[in-house]
Amino acid sequence: IDGFKKRIRSRVRLDHSSIKNVSVGGLLYLVGQISKIGEVINTGLKYNKKLGLNKNNDKIKYLFYKIGYWAYFGIRRAPYKMHNTEIRDSYFLEIHSSNEWKPTLLNKLKVFVDEETDFFQGDYKKIYQFDDIIKEAMGNSLEHAYPKDFDEFGKIPKKWWVCGHYGKKEKCLDLVFYDYGVGIRESMKNNLGEEAEIRMFDKIKDRMMSDADLIELAVSGDLSKYKNYKERDRGKGLKRFKNFAKTCVYDCELVIVSNKGKYKFSYNHNMEQEKVSKEKLEREIDGMFIKWRIKL
Repeated sequence: IDGFKKRIRSRVRLDHSSIKNVSVGGLLYLVGQISKIGEVINTGLKYNKKLGLNKNNDKIKYLFYKIGYWAYFGIRRAPYKMHNTEIRDSYFLEIHSSNEWKPTLLNKLKVFVDEETDFFQGDYKKIYQFDDIIKEAMGNSLEHAYPKDFDEFGKIPKKWWVCGHYGKKEKCLDLVFYDYGVGIRESMKNNLGEEAEIRMFDKIKDRMMSDADLIELAVSGDLSKYKNYKERDRGKGLKRFKNFAKTCVYDCELVIVSNKGKYKFSYNHNMEQEKVSKEKLEREIDGMFIKWRIKL
């Protein structure tokens, strides 16, 4: 591992110059991946002007600055100044990360949503539901994303990340969670009982199901069909994510991506219609990515 660190230390260059547009979720995934590399090479990051952001792209500069991208990595010398005031109708919950349950971060999320949007409107039931899904998203990473034997490129801290965005023009609130853990398929396997006799039907079914199918299974709360799970309530947390999307009183999208699977649940509040789409990704992602988009 020491030799690997020496080789990778001299090769890592992050070229931001070609970035023309990026979502908050994509940026959070990038932060997670850079953090993993940073733990491996055990060195700080510096800003390289030649490989930095396009100095004429105010939107990108504003996004990276307000989301706390540079501050997260301790980089001070980066393009902060913006000239286009029209882009300042976007509000950002800065990137936060932890390896434990953090009530203070839950409060920061609630303050951000309450101050920048009209989502809560003093509705205690809605606030309780919001608390529930945020706690579950944190707990899902801590309890299932990182098994005891989790080890990649040596010892890497077990972390999860969260950030958010509200666009005043679009009136869309995005909340995003990410961890670089084992992902949905391995997480399910790790929750099988040690002494359980798995029926042949379940073995065949598990092999045939795509990663997107497994996400849907968890979100739908149908893991009870797997009779040998030692944690009978495994997956109920993800079912809460779907229930929140249906009961938040706004049009809402829930997107969960893990391994090579992308699952999207959309709910039209006025029409009371729900739509599910599943997609197989060309490339596998680490861990699990969760996003809610609420159209206020």
